[in-house]
Amino acid sequence: MKKTHKYLLLAACSLLLTTAGCQFSPPATGPVAPAQATAGYPITLENYDAGGHPIATTYTQPPSRVVVTHPGATELLLELGLEDHILASVAPYGPPLKRLASKYANLPLTKALYAPSQEELVLMQPDLIIGWSHHFDVGGFGDVTAWQKRNVATYIVPSTLPAVTPTVEGTVYPFIDDMGKLFGITDKTTDYIHQLQQRMALVKNRAETVKQKKTVIILQSHGNGRFTLYGNNYLISQLVADAGGINLCTSSASLVSAETVLSYQPDVIVFVPLNLSLTEELSDEAAIAQLTAIYELRHMNAIEQKSIIPLSFFTVNNAGIRTVDTVEYLNRALYP
Repeated sequence: MKKTHKYLLLAACSLLLTTAGCQFSPPATGPVAPAQATAGYPITLENYDAGGHPIATTYTQPPSRVVVTHPGATELLLELGLEDHILASVAPYGPPLKRLASKYANLPLTKALYAPSQEELVLMQPDLIIGWSHHFDVGGFGDVTAWQKRNVATYIVPSTLPAVTPTVEGTVYPFIDDMGKLFGITDKTTDYIHQLQQRMALVKNRAETVKQKKTVIILQSHGNGRFTLYGNNYLISQLVADAGGINLCTSSASLVSAETVLSYQPDVIVFVPLNLSLTEELSDEAAIAQLTAIYELRHMNAIEQKSIIPLSFFTVNNAGIRTVDTVEYLNRALYP
């Protein structure tokens, strides 16, 4: 599992718990199995358990009571018009995309805003749970096989799998494709993936023309003198590479001191600021001001030159519909 994510997510989100509401009421009845398969079904999808081992699940109809514990997956389902299939979602890691904000605001939220307990999930009686890989370990929701015994399907967002170097081609497109198959909307998802591929081809071609590529670190502040550095086991590192940057930090490091950060001297810092709001993004100016105000880091060349690219925590940990937007944004910011 991606252990580093547990720490950085808790650090980023715990301060929000006193300000965010919850809306979920447990249903009176659980999902009812159909007497026969819906047209176009059954289908079998291969996904994984928390250890990355393949698990095949057969569906006889589109899931209708989905609990989503990865807000990037929630945004993807909303983008695809699947909000009526969502029983509940965790809270977003920050403001949702504007075009999806009203849809997200209308969703029931889990009582535990970022990682519901196994007990809460059982009471909800879902027919599918979509989440991070580490959610399905012994200390989280429990192993996927235990949910299968309850006739509850599971789906782990591919970019969160352990021992994976996630890429757009290897994890994001397959994620979208799987949702198309799962909900019977493959025409829509195939077209959507094709549009994303065309955009990615354009930005990669632009990046390939760069003769001197800039070095980067992806730095998250926890606001207490501790930082996270994102490495190659996070999708954001590959997005930087697709945009034409070189991530100097190949292995992620969580809750490190300024001394560790100072061991790098990148041309540019992709900065993930601390933001306590669920409804408003920090402006770029405010994010840059937050980084330049960190006394211990003030002499880093990138900070002195204000070679800083702000990205929200939700965008960095999205794994869905924001990925190509992010590559385009990073490419323009790195090479104006």
